[in-house]
Amino acid sequence: MVLVPLAMAGAAIFAGWRARRQAQLLAGTQTSPVGMAADGYCKFQGTVEAVAGETVVAPLTGSPCCWYSARVERWARPRTGDVKRFQWQTVRSVTSSAPFFVRDSTGVCAVRACDAEITPTDKSQWTGATLEPTDRNPSRVGPSQSTHGFVQVAGGPNSQFRYSEERIYAGDPLLVIGAFASHRFEPRELDELPPEPEALGAASPAARVTDADDEDDEDNEDTAEADAWAVADRERYDTLWEKATAVTKAEIGAGGRGKPLIVTTTTEAAHVAMTEMGSQAAFMVALIPLGIAALVVLVRFQ
Repeated sequence: MVLVPLAMAGAAIFAGWRARRQAQLLAGTQTSPVGMAADGYCKFQGTVEAVAGETVVAPLTGSPCCWYSARVERWARPRTGDVKRFQWQTVRSVTSSAPFFVRDSTGVCAVRACDAEITPTDKSQWTGATLEPTDRNPSRVGPSQSTHGFVQVAGGPNSQFRYSEERIYAGDPLLVIGAFASHRFEPRELDELPPEPEALGAASPAARVTDADDEDDEDNEDTAEADAWAVADRERYDTLWEKATAVTKAEIGAGGRGKPLIVTTTTEAAHVAMTEMGSQAAFMVALIPLGIAALVVLVRFQ
């Protein structure tokens, strides 16, 4: 009874610390010109540019963009475990691994988006009765706004599925901080570039898909479509990295411990304020389970 609330408090405190650390990294790292940056942990401020002018297509809305993250959930009972009540369960999920450019007045750099902490330009969440959404033009809100307002909709006959999608578009302002490598003096063969997304520390899109029961036709359909999402993403990744290396050798990605890749289309001041607010909220949330744990201990030993 004590360990559970303590674990919840620990998770909230960690989330708050991580958000505060992100704000400190952004505020404490000096912005470098892309064309004159030295290898290391750098911060760039510029504009999002599609590689060779080729955008990717967000799978749920069909929007042309440079990055997306999409998820489809079904309102159903879990097949395993003790929980028998209905809840949202992910049946498809994919996050774009394809590269895009950040460009400023001095040059261009490829952004290796795998395993990045991304704040999108906009996002959507809506519901429908079919696995494929019939509404391809849902409302879109900014990164600091809630997609569902004050009330979350539970599943029903006309809302059996819930769709979520986030996007970054070509031409958006971009702030990115991460491990920069110019490769100015390194010969690079195409077959040496780039590593698989899994090798970057991020799960592949296929690995992020919920397992399905092979005996269930509906689940087989989910898995087949999810695999199609993963295959399409992998193909775009390979094609665009080949074209990206024809333009620039410079790239920015996630570094080692304490050097995350942070990508945001908000201003630095807005992102720092947003992460600081999230950090404070997480610390406040941690007080609730800590109070419960303290009350349990007090009652137990009174």
